[in-house]
Amino acid sequence: MLMSVLCRALVLGDNVSTDLIHPPDSFSRNLDRLASGFLRGAAPQWSDLDFRGAVILAGENFGCGSSREVAASVFIQRGVRLVLARSFARIFYRNLVNLGMPIGLLESEPPWPAGSLLQIELDEQRCSLRGEGRQLEYRLPAPFLQRIVKAGGLLSLLGSREADRA
Repeated sequence: MLMSVLCRALVLGDNVSTDLIHPPDSFSRNLDRLASGFLRGAAPQWSDLDFRGAVILAGENFGCGSSREVAASVFIQRGVRLVLARSFARIFYRNLVNLGMPIGLLESEPPWPAGSLLQIELDEQRCSLRGEGRQLEYRLPAPFLQRIVKAGGLLSLLGSREADRA
């Protein structure tokens, strides 16, 4: 079991689309501009936060909308540690996995309202509000998908297999 780690957690609601996660007007080859759009549509008050090591907690159908990979890649670029949701839109889920973003499926509704900014203690497959008994449990993806994430993404995994053959 992992040691408990204190993390910032940001709570989002249901049906948060990729356009809210990363608005199209933030698309750019400039990485700073690209990063500046992160969550601006869903929670503009958080757009300037330091997300390194943060956990995102979301409701149902997280990442619905377009299949643009940039909406998933910006989590990694901003340093998010883990994304947990009640359910993910299918393509967004695979984009997160294929890019190597650690994710999990929440087993219960977050007891905190959307828009909450929390300090949580993150443990292996469990997170709890610091100093309180309220906990959330989550389920990790299938072992094959976990291998992709641990390798740093699908391309990294495939590259390591090619290197093994050489």
